[in-house]
Amino acid sequence: MIGSRTDKLPPYVFNLLGLIILLLGWEILARNYSGLVVAAPVETLAALFKLVGNKTFLIMHLVPTLKRITLALVIGIGSGAVLGVLAGLMEPLRLMLAPIRWILTSIPAIIVVVVFMLWFGMGTTMVVSITSTMIAPIVYVNVADSMRSVDSSLMEMAKVYRMPLHMRLTRIYAMALARPLLSSVVIATGNCIRLVVLAEMLGTNQGIGHALAISRTNLQTENLYALTMLAMLIIGGVEVILLRPARKAIERRQT
Repeated sequence: MIGSRTDKLPPYVFNLLGLIILLLGWEILARNYSGLVVAAPVETLAALFKLVGNKTFLIMHLVPTLKRITLALVIGIGSGAVLGVLAGLMEPLRLMLAPIRWILTSIPAIIVVVVFMLWFGMGTTMVVSITSTMIAPIVYVNVADSMRSVDSSLMEMAKVYRMPLHMRLTRIYAMALARPLLSSVVIATGNCIRLVVLAEMLGTNQGIGHALAISRTNLQTENLYALTMLAMLIIGGVEVILLRPARKAIERRQT
């Protein structure tokens, strides 16, 4: 009975219900703990509006973070996709890259941050290098596996009809790669923003991560929560504005 009733409800109702439960739990925690430990939702929202209305914060922290995220995504996704395609076409290259992929996917991010700080010093170069290096394997693995799982009968047909390489890439491989590539981009985007903020906390004097470090040092808990919410809003904004339309476009093309 409950299942038949809930099936009639649109999905956003359950999203809204989950959000309300989360906010209620947050409010209960805020009322039972010190404001230095848990900031109340209302205080956090007020701090968030104050931050986004502050021109100095936007120029000094938000804009640099967005630039670093964009650069890291372009370099990380681009290099991961290119290497994945090449590894899918050339088995020896895939075997050669296997140890590097294993190291990058198993090593803790904090160690990479420390090592790259020694190599590149402080600032944007370090943040972008770390982030792109850590997200590239996510895309690489998905693309390489998808390349290897392309229907062999299609490839035989392409050989029989002597289809040129660029046509195989665009007509066969691209269709097989589109969905897994987009899924890996969604995961890479979330990881990218988390890594950028982490690297900024440890090795920059600008950016949301640096603002988080200042808020933690000064015990400005409401600012710390507001900055965390801002980072989540950036992830959500990227998914809603860019990734969801791209996913729908791919689904329309494949049907």
